[in-house]
Amino acid sequence: MTSFHALIFLLIFYIGELFSETVHTFYGPLEIEEPVLIELIHSPPFQRLKDIHQYGVSYYTKTHPEEYTRFDHSLGVFAILRSREASLEEQISGLLHDVSHTVFSHVGDWVFAKEHQEEDYQSTIHNSYLVSSGIGEILNRYGYTVEQVSPKRKEFSMLEQPLPNLCADRIDYNIQGAYFQKFITREETKTLFLDLSFEDGKWIITDLDLAAKLTSFSLFMTENCWGSATNCVTSRWLADAILQGIEIGIISWHEFHTGIDEAIWNRLLNAQDPFIQNRMQMVNFPGQYCRIVDPAQAHSYVQFKCRGINPWVKQNGKIIRLTSIRPELEEALQKMRRQSSEGWPVEFLVSEEILSAQKP
Repeated sequence: MTSFHALIFLLIFYIGELFSETVHTFYGPLEIEEPVLIELIHSPPFQRLKDIHQYGVSYYTKTHPEEYTRFDHSLGVFAILRSREASLEEQISGLLHDVSHTVFSHVGDWVFAKEHQEEDYQSTIHNSYLVSSGIGEILNRYGYTVEQVSPKRKEFSMLEQPLPNLCADRIDYNIQGAYFQKFITREETKTLFLDLSFEDGKWIITDLDLAAKLTSFSLFMTENCWGSATNCVTSRWLADAILQGIEIGIISWHEFHTGIDEAIWNRLLNAQDPFIQNRMQMVNFPGQYCRIVDPAQAHSYVQFKCRGINPWVKQNGKIIRLTSIRPELEEALQKMRRQSSEGWPVEFLVSEEILSAQKP
């Protein structure tokens, strides 16, 4: 090698080092060289996700106080896609898929009456949010459009799939969540991450015991967090407080969409408005205001979305549903689906006037 070629080699090497960055994810460090990814990760809208809790109001009611944020989740989804060599467009889509969440995550669904629907609120505003937040400009500089990285694209089947299938999004929030809830160990998270494969449009697990643990966790979280009666009613009550805060001018719509959980939470807690004070009292002490009872005593039924998974697994070279060989999980999944359709029988321990009031 001539001195000239050696110089060129060193120049290329140092340029690569200069424009690469190590990103730390739940699944391990990733070396990122693509400038578009580096700039997106450092952008204010993406960094904001560090202050948006994955479990929304459940973090503040202390039912799920895990320090697990939309930032952690988004990097986890990105890591899963990148490790399985998804296209760069799908990696970008996975990285950005939750950036349009409002404060308190899915509480936005209650604010806009989108709760338990197939398409949540943040999905309906995703593309417009990318444009208004400045992310669209970043994408354009690197030759991408907002539409090219939309999570709704059918081509992005590694990122999103309908229930009860696994997808990169669902894989991450179940694996990380299962770890925080001690359903699986740190070592088992690594085993699962390495075991997963994507074949013929399906995410597949070969470790049946870990697949069963992940499925059990999805049912546990459906009952105790995502679809719990407490989460549903406190999300509704917090949404009432937010709407009143917007009405009287202590919160703006812009802050609701681009602010952070802690700031809005503290503003509502310190609000002097009687209606907001009442709703925040109800959010903080839900057990004083409602409880699950026998159906004969119920004042109403709180419906929810069943987020139970039923992974594809590989056994003896055949790809089958986990529940076909674990009948106890099929029974548990069907039971949760019936419950979600019927709803939780709830008795409210306050007057109808207080419950039905939307404004003072």
